[in-house]
Amino acid sequence: MKILSFIIILICCNAYLKAQDDIVLDLDSIKNIKTSRYSSINDVGVAINVAGKFIQKFPGNTQKTTLNVEKPSVMFRTVHGVLVNPKLFIGAGAGIDFLPSQTGGTRAFSLTFPLFAEFREYILDGNFNVFFSQRLGGAFFIDSYRNQQLNSGRYSGAFGEFMIGGRYVTNGKKVALHFGVGYRLQHLQRKANVQDIQNGNPLILSNIPQITIKHYVPITIGVTF
Repeated sequence: MKILSFIIILICCNAYLKAQDDIVLDLDSIKNIKTSRYSSINDVGVAINVAGKFIQKFPGNTQKTTLNVEKPSVMFRTVHGVLVNPKLFIGAGAGIDFLPSQTGGTRAFSLTFPLFAEFREYILDGNFNVFFSQRLGGAFFIDSYRNQQLNSGRYSGAFGEFMIGGRYVTNGKKVALHFGVGYRLQHLQRKANVQDIQNGNPLILSNIPQITIKHYVPITIGVTF
């Protein structure tokens, strides 16, 4: 009986060791990983402004103005984080949005710098995946034109970007190409000195809150490592 039990134990151990040999940890693959790994998402594109509002909060009076539609801005994003499993990415990133002048001249361009956390989910099996991306954080804005008396101070505020798109994993499974389209909300605020007319006389009002709320449709292409 003892000999039989010993033989059974040996057979079970041999089967277990053979099963372990069959497990391959492909840590360099972005599709079939067995554990979490570093990953990077990088994309470029354009952002089309579809609506916007400018708000100034004067003492006892709030003025709201509808903004004109702007030229498309050029955008770049780089995100670095962890591919927790083949279907979930968590990371943090930064970007830049370049907006050319609306009229030319001294007001040559403006720059927006978003900083954000990203959560990206992949669905469907195979080399092509659909993804949903949520980017949440803040941003600050710099205008190339600065009037030191009336417009000193930089805008800063909340940033949100939501995308849906597709990802194609290449044959080596280490690099993927992706494209996406979505919605971006940009909230920026600052305090500035504003010139007003009261009783026919010019008056400078100090530290007036100025808020811009803009809505964009971003369209991007990029590479995932």
